[in-house]
Parts: sequence; structure tokens; C-alpha cells
Amino acid sequence: MQKACEIKPSTMAAVLNLDDKIVEDICASIDGVVVAANYNCPGQLVISGEYKAVELACEKMKEVGAKRALILPVGGAFHSPMMEPAREELATAIEATTFATPICPVYQNVTANAVSDAQEIKKNLIIQLTAPVKWTQSVNQMIADGATSFTEVGPGKVLVGLVNKINKEVATHSA
Repeated sequence: MQKACEIKPSTMAAVLNLDDKIVEDICASIDGVVVAANYNCPGQLVISGEYKAVELACEKMKEVGAKRALILPVGGAFHSPMMEPAREELATAIEATTFATPICPVYQNVTANAVSDAQEIKKNLIIQLTAPVKWTQSVNQMIADGATSFTEVGPGKVLVGLVNKINKEVATHSA
């Protein structure tokens, strides 16, 4: 991924309080590479792409009412076509790895669906490097499939906070 970042200057930006469709449409209207990269929760979407294209998209988003559209201090345009060189290397490593059939469905953010096939999980992991993270859609699908409680394991509470913004009815915990 570092090599991909060094090929062309790229970045990401957080966009707050703007409908996803408006963000997507503005990205599509910009010359250069800029795409939706992380659907974090309603009203919070991260865009990713070439530095100049991201800057221009941020300006346009502020003009149409975004509360914020600010460049993030990251090393590159993750979850965008800018990561294609890294995707090729990642694919080689993933294809060389043995994946077992999971004992329960795995929700992958690239599809926002439950996946049980080991080969499909591999394929989706490779695609995820250049495709958006559909967190909002994944959480909504888990809830539609019957999830009523979410536990974040790790040092923070970011994901629990996002789940609470997506659906206040489900129980959330951090460990």
C-alpha cells in the first residue's frame, strides 16, 4: 500500500452532514480520481482519491451544505482505485493462503452481505482494497438478518459509536 501511495499524491477527506447520493454525485462530477471510500454512518462519509480531486470535491461539498469536508492526515487514498498496484500484490498473498469454510457467516464490508464460501471471502478481501467500506450498509444488513447486539473488541469505541448512529435500537458494548 505504501508503494501505491508513492506513485501519485493522494489522500482522503471526511464529509459530514451531506446525503451519500450528493457526495457520490459530486465525486462523479470531478475530473480526476475521487470516490466514496467509507460509509461510516448516516451523515458521515469519507472520500478518497487524487489530492487535487479530493480538494475540489471538498470545496463543492461545502458549497452545497456539508457541515464539514476536511482533508484527513493519511498517507494515501485507501479504498479507492489509487490502491490498484497494492491490490495486485495483496491478491498474490491472499491466493497463496488457505482459507477454511467459516463456522458462521462473515459480513464483509465490500458487499455488506453475509458470506460463507471461503473462495468468495478471499475474492472480497482482494476487492476491498480498491472498493468502498460499506459499514453503514453492513450494520443495517446484520440488523435485518437478526442481530440485536454489537460488541467492539479492542482499545476504542469508534465502531460502537458508529453503530449507535446507524441504529439506536440495538445494544452496543465495548470490551
